Amino acid sequence: MKLKHIPNILSVIRICLVFVFIALFFSDMIYPALFVFLLAGGTDVLDGYLARKNNWISNLGKVLDPFADKLMQCTVLICLCIKHYIPLWFVIPFIVKEIVMLLLGAIVIKRRSVVVVSKWYGKLTVCLFYGTIVLAVLLKNFLLQYPLVGIVLFVPAAAFAIFSFVSYVKQYAYLKHEEIQKGNILKNRKEI
Repeated sequence: MKLKHIPNILSVIRICLVFVFIALFFSDMIYPALFVFLLAGGTDVLDGYLARKNNWISNLGKVLDPFADKLMQCTVLICLCIKHYIPLWFVIPFIVKEIVMLLLGAIVIKRRSVVVVSKWYGKLTVCLFYGTIVLAVLLKNFLLQYPLVGIVLFVPAAAFAIFSFVSYVKQYAYLKHEEIQKGNILKNRKEI
């Protein structure tokens, strides 16, 4: 095994952890499932750090890493919603954002030889997501008793998910516009 494959191996481990999370969660082993979720988040941070620091970025990694992240996040959201840890209105913006971002990211990677880098608002959204999920699990009974507190807990993360989604779509639209402009310039040069 070459060291440059470590980030991709961590992404595959993260995909496997999705199934471990589901098994634990639906066996009512909530805290071990939460640990698996946080462990998956740790592997995400580690593989991103190693890939950037050592320039171990690969085409496979560009697809595998975001797929693993989004699969885990969407799985956790759906599982927690099924068992009433989080409300459906909190789940929808995240699921829509993650699916659209995965599709747009795949298009950008396919058409451009660039590394898609997350922005500060994307990183903040992920931090708020993880924090909100942990608190929702730890405070489930309290939040059921005091739903207004739950709203105060969930709204910032949902708002940042929407803000992040809109910002990334704008970024994609800018890249698409730039691509069209370059295509027009090349076309005009050929006609001259």
